[in-house]
Amino acid sequence: MAVKLVKPINYQNIDKITDEDFEKELKLVGINTNFAVALSGGPDSLALLYLAKNFVKKNNLKLIAISIDHRLREDSPKEIEWIKKLMKKEKVSFVSKKVIKKISSSNTLSTARKHRYELLTDVCKTNKFKYLLTAHHLDDEIETFLMRLVRGSGIKGLSSLKPVSKYKGGEISIVRPLLKYSKKCLIKYLAKMKQPYIYDNTNQDMKYDRSRIRAIAENLINEGLDKKRILEVIQNLKKADEAITVSVNNYLKKCISLSRNNTLKFNNKKFKKAPVEIQYRIINKLCRLVGNKDKVPRSRSLKSLIDKINTRNFKSHTLNGCIFTAKNDEILISKEKKSSPLFGQNLKVIFKNKNWPKLIEHY
Repeated sequence: MAVKLVKPINYQNIDKITDEDFEKELKLVGINTNFAVALSGGPDSLALLYLAKNFVKKNNLKLIAISIDHRLREDSPKEIEWIKKLMKKEKVSFVSKKVIKKISSSNTLSTARKHRYELLTDVCKTNKFKYLLTAHHLDDEIETFLMRLVRGSGIKGLSSLKPVSKYKGGEISIVRPLLKYSKKCLIKYLAKMKQPYIYDNTNQDMKYDRSRIRAIAENLINEGLDKKRILEVIQNLKKADEAITVSVNNYLKKCISLSRNNTLKFNNKKFKKAPVEIQYRIINKLCRLVGNKDKVPRSRSLKSLIDKINTRNFKSHTLNGCIFTAKNDEILISKEKKSSPLFGQNLKVIFKNKNWPKLIEHY
C-alpha cells in the first residue's frame, strides 16, 4: 500500500506564519545553538521542519530531523521511507528509530508518547543537542485543555502546554515554538511551497480520547466558540500557575533543608499555614525529587498525605517511594529503598546551588 499523502490547502482567511515570526519565537526561548526536530511527516511537523531549516540556514546552525516508527500502523515503515527520501532531497540530516517495547493496548497513545520521547531524547543526547523542537500548536493546546478539564485537573494541568520544559528533569529541553499558531496556519505555510504531507488515520479514530476531544472541540468552534478566547483563558491560567510556582519556590528556599544523614526536612508548623495548593505542589515536588521522579503522585494520594500531616497525631506515611516521618516540629523525608548510593550525593549537589528551588521546577 502506498503512503497516503494530502495536498495542503491555501486557507484564504487564516493568518499566515512567516520565517520572521518563527525566528522571533525561537529567540524568545533562547535558541542559539544546534537542535533536533521531531518529524512525523504530518502537516504540523513538516511545517516546523521547513521553518527550522530556514532558521538554521540564516543563523549558521545545524539541525537533525528524527522520526519514530511506533509500529502501530501497517503503513508506518513506508511513511518513514517517504520522510527519509524527502529529507535527502532537502539535504537535512535524518535519523529514524523504531519502538521495540510493547505498547499497551489499554492506553495506546500515552504509552506510544512515552516511548517516542525516550527515543527522541536518546538521539539528542547522542548528538549532544540540548534542544528538541516539537510541532505542538494552538489546536493541540486547546485539545489538551479540554481533556484535562474533563478529567478535573487543577490550575497546573489546565494551564496546559509550556513553550519550554525539561524532559524528565534531564538536560534535554522540549521546545514548542508553534503554540500560538493553528493547524490551518501551518497547512497554509506548506501550501505556498506545494508540499504534501502524510495523512494519519488514527487522528479520526474515536477509540482514542484525544480524537473524541478533537471532534468536540471542532463542534464547539463551529458553534461560535472562538479559539482566541480559549487561548486567552489558557494564558490567564498560565499566569496564575507562574505566580503559584514563585510562591512554591520561595517556600522551598525558606523552609526546606538537607539534614546530615541526607534526608530532607521541613517545618511542620509553617507548612500547615501554607495554602492548600502550595502544600500540594510542595509535596508533589519533594516526592519526585526524593522518590520516583518519573511518576506523578495521584491527587487522591497527595490529599491523603497532606490531610494526615495537618493532623496533630501524624507519625509516618509512605508515598511515591518516600517515607514521611514526623519528628518534633519537623517532617523528615527519606527514600523508601536506599539501594542507590548516589541518592544522598545527588541531593548534596542540588543543595549546594543557591538557586536549588529553581533547579527542581521541572519536578
